[in-house]
Amino acid sequence: MKKLYILFAVFVIGFLSTYVQIQLTPYVSATTGGVDENNSAVIENRLRTLISQNGMESGYGTRFILAVKVNLLDRYIAPGAPPRIGQKMMVTLAIGDAESGTCFASCTQEVKGLGETEQAAMLSGFKNIRMTAELKQLVAESKQRIIDYYNQNGSAIIQRAQSLISKQDYEGAIVELAAIPQECSSYAQASSLMVKVYQANINHDASQMLSEARALWSADPNPGESAEQALAILGQINTSASCYNQAQALMKQIQARAKQVADRQYADEKAQAEHEREMEVRRLNAASSLEKARIKACRDVAVAYCKSRPRVVYRTTVINRWW
Repeated sequence: MKKLYILFAVFVIGFLSTYVQIQLTPYVSATTGGVDENNSAVIENRLRTLISQNGMESGYGTRFILAVKVNLLDRYIAPGAPPRIGQKMMVTLAIGDAESGTCFASCTQEVKGLGETEQAAMLSGFKNIRMTAELKQLVAESKQRIIDYYNQNGSAIIQRAQSLISKQDYEGAIVELAAIPQECSSYAQASSLMVKVYQANINHDASQMLSEARALWSADPNPGESAEQALAILGQINTSASCYNQAQALMKQIQARAKQVADRQYADEKAQAEHEREMEVRRLNAASSLEKARIKACRDVAVAYCKSRPRVVYRTTVINRWW
């Protein structure tokens, strides 16, 4: 849930000049019969649309809520082919303070839905929840009550945020500050502090990541799994973090060491390959010399054999014909 608030806070910080709306969180009463997870999502989406149409922000887990309760009034078979199920429902909408339990005001409206099943008919009816004059009046009255609350409690909210900051709970502080709308007197102070807290949160997270990366690298300052993990962590550090330059320096150190080892390994491998080629040449030369020696030995044996045999007497009459 906090992550959603952080995203909202980032939006506020990036566009401080825009209108920061009052937040209402849609809430589907657990006493609504026949509502499952899918149906609840349809109602919630419809409520978010109504909230936006009234110039407010649909939030998540905020103090102030737009609650809905649905009661089945009638169920019938609608004429036609194929026959469909019809449902008439009473929808009660209420806005209030979920933490104190105070209901500011409420209104009702009837909706109808048709479908091939009871669930389909209920979904159809939920989509027909509409913006009525009564609902507009409800929102207007509740909006002023919410503004009054933040005007009365803005200083206390800022003090609570400062207490969270001292405990390094930066996300919690942003959640508190982001809830104060622009219509309130303490908005300027809250938004200014929120920018500082957001940067402090970035610096805090970055410092932790840098420490983790340093620990990994110190434990094994050589290329490998630890180095890869350290580089991955350093790559996540926000460029606006106060320790960003230190993170970049460590990253360059790790990369330089990796290159040094790779170059040395390459040189060793190159030397090894050269040595292997030299040994192969020697082997081939030795093999060639051995083969030559073998051939010479064979010829020497043949010559000795021939010398040991009786002298050959050639037929001179035949040879004389050559001339």
